[in-house]
Amino acid sequence: MHQASAHQSAAVAGASNHTHRSLTHFDPILIGLDPRGNPREWSFPSVANFNAIFLGGSGAGKTHTLHHMVANVFARGTTFHVIDIKGDFKYENFVKSGVGHLVQPEDFHDLTFNYYTDGCSVNPLQVPKTVEGGGVFRTIENVIELVKVFNPSAGGKQLGYLTDILKRVYNKAGIDHDDMDTWRKPSPTFANVLTEIDLIIASLSSGMDVLSATSLFQSFGMAKAQAERVMRTITENEGSKDQIEEAIADIQEAFKADLIRYAERLITFENLSRPEAFETSDWVHWSKESLLSLKGIIQVMVDTRLFTQSVVRPRPGAINRYDLGTLSPRHQQVIMRIVASQVFAMGVMETKRKDTFNPQFPAHILVADEGKHIKEISSSPISPFNRIGTEGRGYGVGAWAGVQSPDQVTKDLLKNSDTTFILKTPDASVNEIIKLFAAKPNQLKQLEAKKNALFGSGGSYTLVEHFR
Repeated sequence: MHQASAHQSAAVAGASNHTHRSLTHFDPILIGLDPRGNPREWSFPSVANFNAIFLGGSGAGKTHTLHHMVANVFARGTTFHVIDIKGDFKYENFVKSGVGHLVQPEDFHDLTFNYYTDGCSVNPLQVPKTVEGGGVFRTIENVIELVKVFNPSAGGKQLGYLTDILKRVYNKAGIDHDDMDTWRKPSPTFANVLTEIDLIIASLSSGMDVLSATSLFQSFGMAKAQAERVMRTITENEGSKDQIEEAIADIQEAFKADLIRYAERLITFENLSRPEAFETSDWVHWSKESLLSLKGIIQVMVDTRLFTQSVVRPRPGAINRYDLGTLSPRHQQVIMRIVASQVFAMGVMETKRKDTFNPQFPAHILVADEGKHIKEISSSPISPFNRIGTEGRGYGVGAWAGVQSPDQVTKDLLKNSDTTFILKTPDASVNEIIKLFAAKPNQLKQLEAKKNALFGSGGSYTLVEHFR
């Protein structure tokens, strides 16, 4: 196991739980010693961008290296967003890696995602509040891409329907793409999308016009909500079952009266003589089968509870740990994509608000120790991780990826990472590392697991005994 270094700079080695906050990004971080015993230091003001790649085979010390970099940079004032799939980024893990003097338990903000009611949630329908976010149109595009990732079998017709439904949902929420002031209103969720789909299906099935179907649904929803409130109130006041049933009966009678009014208004000779009175708008041409299939996809997304629970926000000035360990690989990738998008949006908004474009050091770093997932969701240049990699520098955002082999690194991140750690990797990867990372064969032969690394920062690599 790596131990805390006896060669650490005095500022870092002497930092205590109460004094390490005095460090700034202008205080260099001691990466390690080269073969001649010379120190190799690093700091953000000395690099071209905020991205980093950590390449190493299983057991090579990649996670340990990440622990040290995260802790040292965090102690200098950067907010972290760590995608934790294996549970390797808890406070206890940092202590075991020898950086307990740089972090405290309260520095960690856990956001745990699971399929239960106590899990966190993200809202992909949230409209970014800046022009760079693309407003409603761009958000709808992102939602469509997300649904395709969530369910690759979603067809073009279903996604076309979903685009129209999302426009209606945003309209009902009072959010207008052409009016930025409305972007601050509460955004809808997939639960609202599901409700809208149910409304359309009901309208198509019944032949009822859309306004009447909407009104009828609202009447039922209000009656149901009122009955549930009455039940809770009487129960809390220790009332009897008879009292509850009597109160619900009154609500039921009122709802029956509404139904009678709908029947009297809709089922008339005049309306039945005019088919257009029951026009269902553009939906009349929709395939009910495709719509039901779309409902199934959205229903599963709602059922996972990953998108409709209470949304927990990341905490500024913390190591935000997104615990995805209990999710399926596909759902992990879905959440990773959303988190990356939101971290980039945070950087953009803060930069615009503070007018701090092209800062010398980052405000936010997104870390993914399982970089293979990044590549799976980053096929497009405008995928969230690629946008951070290529555009993040100007907005104070960086991406750090831990990968086990060179083919797990996206091209955009490879081209735009000024900091690289190459640890011991299987011999089968050597030729590819030489080709993609321009490392020297004789240097790669000297690598030993959990002992040293090839460290590069804007230039050639140096063999260092790092973070020991």
